[in-house]
Amino acid sequence: MESSLFLVGEIGVNDYHHPFVQNKTLEWVRPLVPQVISSIALSIEALIDLGAKTIYVSGIFPLGCTPQYLALFPGDDRDPTTGCLWWLNDLILVHNHMLQAKLGELRRGHPVSITYVDSYQNVLGLITKPAENGFGVETVLEACYPLLSLGPAAVPCSDPLRYVSFDGLHMTEAAYKIMASGLLDGPFATPPIMSTCN
Repeated sequence: MESSLFLVGEIGVNDYHHPFVQNKTLEWVRPLVPQVISSIALSIEALIDLGAKTIYVSGIFPLGCTPQYLALFPGDDRDPTTGCLWWLNDLILVHNHMLQAKLGELRRGHPVSITYVDSYQNVLGLITKPAENGFGVETVLEACYPLLSLGPAAVPCSDPLRYVSFDGLHMTEAAYKIMASGLLDGPFATPPIMSTCN
């Protein structure tokens, strides 16, 4: 355990996702954040108790930029610079800030390496600079194979490499490749994973 590297996350996405798709309100979901953060902390402490010494913990990506949420809340206010649902991304930022604070507490209480992985900024960079990352400007907030329209006649888009989102909630292989590079080589994890493997 002590010579292994552990990646924890992205815990919390489903805790927020399922209530929203069941028509729960933001006011109903927001009080879940401290409970989710507490559960993540308990998971990390369990790993530490088992002997883990190197742990990377991922925050949540901007859910308000996912095509599924943009379709679920079509009339809601959007951030004019990104086209994303600002209120949902604000919830995720609250989660990520609380998570970072909790990781600070865990670092002070345990002699182990705990690194925060900034999935939010990693994915937001794909959304705000699609062409620079090889994605289509016109498809950056669309799904290649939308979950909401799956049926017997549904087929994926012809060029998934031009899309950030595969099914409206999960990323394409091209997006995950860029995200992995940001984790392995930086700058979305400090220190990046590859620097700990040398």
